[in-house]
Parts: sequence; structure tokens; C-alpha cells
Amino acid sequence: MDHFLSLMAVAVVSLLAAISPGPDFFIVLKNSLGFSRRAGIFTACGIALGLIVHLFYTVIGIAILIAENAFLYQLIKYAGAIYLFYMGYNSLRSSSVHLDEYRQPKGRTLSDFEALKQGVLTNLLNPKVAVFFVSLFSQFITVDTSMWLKIEYALINWVISLCWFLFLVCLVTTDFFLKKMERFQSTIDKLMGAALMILSMRMLFI
Repeated sequence: MDHFLSLMAVAVVSLLAAISPGPDFFIVLKNSLGFSRRAGIFTACGIALGLIVHLFYTVIGIAILIAENAFLYQLIKYAGAIYLFYMGYNSLRSSSVHLDEYRQPKGRTLSDFEALKQGVLTNLLNPKVAVFFVSLFSQFITVDTSMWLKIEYALINWVISLCWFLFLVCLVTTDFFLKKMERFQSTIDKLMGAALMILSMRMLFI
């Protein structure tokens, strides 16, 4: 049961992080709205490639850290919980996203390679991604965590992130969703913020 609950917790936080507006979210949004659904899909795939790099060094790095310095690991664990709380607080304060602001000039084209490259670079060059992964995985990885379970955590995050961005591309290229998202974005931000803050408080006391 603990194994299932930990996987579910990683899945929930991964989904909340993917949904939360940030550089990855907006580059997918801009390329989907300004160019085409195809451009958005390749951008999402580029983000997924960048995530592989982050996930690899984060999971391996935390494992090494646990083995060599238990005090530093605990320090990072609590700092991570505080960071998740901070993310939730900022999400509660955020305002609605006006999608029209992210449209590109008409008549421009974007090659598949360029869209893929933009997704990779946007993800890799965002330091908050690395901090988030350290914050998240330090809550679940211990000295007794098997390599297979670490891979499960990473795979869950990767699959959820990729599926969300592909789903986002399909939705934002329809007029119906553009109107609905603009209307309810503020509510979504509040729900995500509250969930992250509750999770961070739980992590501080386990």
C-alpha cells in the first residue's frame, strides 16, 4: 500500500507541476496558437526529451547524496517541502492567463526541428525544473529505495508530463477550449496552489 500511495503522490504532484503555467507551458501554448498543432506536438516532444536529462541526474544525484551525507539530504528534503509550499502560494496568487497575448504573427512557419529544439532548450535551461525534481524526489527516495522504484518515479513523471502537453496542444487548438480555459484559469490556479501547499505541509511532518 505504501508503494502505491507513493506512486500516486508522485503522479499527482507531477500533474500539478505540468499543468501549472511556466516556461514549458507557455512555449507549447505559443507554438500551438501561433503556428500549428503539429508545431505544438513537436515542442511538447522536445520538452519530454529535456525532462529525460533532468530526471536522470536528479534521481542518480539524490541516490548518491543519501549514501554520502544523510544530514545534507535531510536539509534538502525540508528545503524541498518549503519550495513546494512556495509554489503553491504563488499559484494561489497568480491571475488568469490571457491566451491571446501569446499568439504569434500570422504567416510565419516553424519547422519540426525548430519546434523540437525550442522545447528541449526551454526545459533544459529552466533552473526551476531541476529544483522542482530535487524537491519532489527527495520526499520519496530513501537509502532503501530500489533502483526499479526510482525508475518508476521518473517514468511516471515523464509519461504524465508528455501526455499533459500533448493533451494541451490538442485542446488549445480548438476555439471551444480557448474560451473555457480563459474563464476558469483562476480557479485552476487556486486548486493547484492549495493542493501543493497541503502536500508540502504533509512532507514537513513525516
